[in-house]
Amino acid sequence: MKRNMKVFLAAPFLFLFANLSPTALAHAQDDIAAEEEEQKGPTPAEVLAAAPAEHWLPIPATDLMIFTLPDAADGTKREIVMQLLPANLSGGHVRNVRKMAQARWWDGTKIYRVAKDFVTQFGGNPDNKSLPKNLETVPESEYFNVALGAKRDADSKALKAAVDYSNQYQGTKIRPLMKMIYETYGAKVGFGGGWPIGSKMIDGETKYFPLTCRGSLSPAHYDPPDAGSGAEISIITGEAARSLDTTFGFVGRVIDDLEHAINLPLGDGAGGFYKDKSGHTQIQSIRMASELPVAEQPRYEYLASHSPALLQYIEAHGGYGNICTVDYPIRKVAE
Repeated sequence: MKRNMKVFLAAPFLFLFANLSPTALAHAQDDIAAEEEEQKGPTPAEVLAAAPAEHWLPIPATDLMIFTLPDAADGTKREIVMQLLPANLSGGHVRNVRKMAQARWWDGTKIYRVAKDFVTQFGGNPDNKSLPKNLETVPESEYFNVALGAKRDADSKALKAAVDYSNQYQGTKIRPLMKMIYETYGAKVGFGGGWPIGSKMIDGETKYFPLTCRGSLSPAHYDPPDAGSGAEISIITGEAARSLDTTFGFVGRVIDDLEHAINLPLGDGAGGFYKDKSGHTQIQSIRMASELPVAEQPRYEYLASHSPALLQYIEAHGGYGNICTVDYPIRKVAE
């Protein structure tokens, strides 16, 4: 019935087209195509390509870590690029991670847990390797960071001003973030400094925290108040990671080649741990990118959180889902 209705409704237009001259018909078809293209909108790649060059900001090499696994069986190089939270937006866990990378502490340790659509976990356990000296004892209170909130609120204010200007004077129709996503975890969310950041009222105080999206680096913790040192880290590989917000610490995220942490044999024991240690994957090295010769340091940029292109990028993906549904725009700079 619906199919017949469509044919019936289309018939007058077919009749009109049949009576148009070839030139008029061509113009009519062009108008329809242009309207359809306008309704479809740009692709995510087109949005990023059109973003002003000054809206792409460099990620310092001092915030990048290179995680290297042995070559795959087919000879594929396996390097994962990680970005740590910058010093001014983080605490003891991140400082400990920097110390361990500089001490080469992870070299030779193992990936000992791979749980499908959840985590890939690596670090000291089960090797019982002695930790570097002078690591900080990190309290659970450092799961939160006031500086994150200040950065998010400043960037959100700048983003709103830029969007309002663009909509009023440039004829755009950029929608606010909360018109495109659903926040189902009870947090007030936004972006700051290139990071998704949330806040909640806890014990009468607003607490700010980085959001646990796919690719996040989450240090293992033990019985409270022991929040872990950062020696053991889970790479979040599942989509429903937001349930881990504020339950663990947060040190950074994978920004390139996450698949190397995912495409590993699944652990055959409970929770994705390997029953047999022969299943472990040895880590070749974890290095701060800033330790490499300058010519060998990878270069990445992120889209500024105050750029209207960020909201257009989310819109181009179709929006919806929570704030982590669409990966934050980061690009590698050609060497």
